[in-house]
Amino acid sequence: MNRTKTSSTGFTIVELLIVIVVIGVLAAITVVAFNGVQDRAQQSKIDSDIATIVKAVHLARTNVDTNLFTITGDYTDEHCFNQVSGTDLAALPQTHECWTKYHAALDDVSNASGMNIRDLKDPWGRPYYFNENEGEGSWATCTQDTMGVYSRPFVQSTATVVQSIPLHTTAC
Repeated sequence: MNRTKTSSTGFTIVELLIVIVVIGVLAAITVVAFNGVQDRAQQSKIDSDIATIVKAVHLARTNVDTNLFTITGDYTDEHCFNQVSGTDLAALPQTHECWTKYHAALDDVSNASGMNIRDLKDPWGRPYYFNENEGEGSWATCTQDTMGVYSRPFVQSTATVVQSIPLHTTAC
């Protein structure tokens, strides 16, 4: 009798299942490791941009020896804040008063400070919350200038400032 030995060159079902399980475990580890990376990156951009604007405002106020309202000549936030509830500020045309007043304020602070902050937008393409409050009249002697980011999505009926940093406190 002639018997020829045949050799099998494929993988068994057990070997294939082990490979699939290992790939699944590696994929799960990767998903967990990168969970929230985008949120942390957006928050880092916000923190960095606001710190830059705060630094520029401090320099501008020192250079011209006056408050922020005198530098910008306007209440910058009211043009964006007074939009209809649910307005996407990033979708407004650059010619809209919200954007023109925001850019004008950034230009004024840039010119007074010597720092270029003209192109700063939040991670969603919206202007930052820029409120010139210091010395807002005799009834508001303890008010602060604030910087922040609008709620996402921008809805007027909810809190509009997610993060606010006092730029200067008037002595009470």
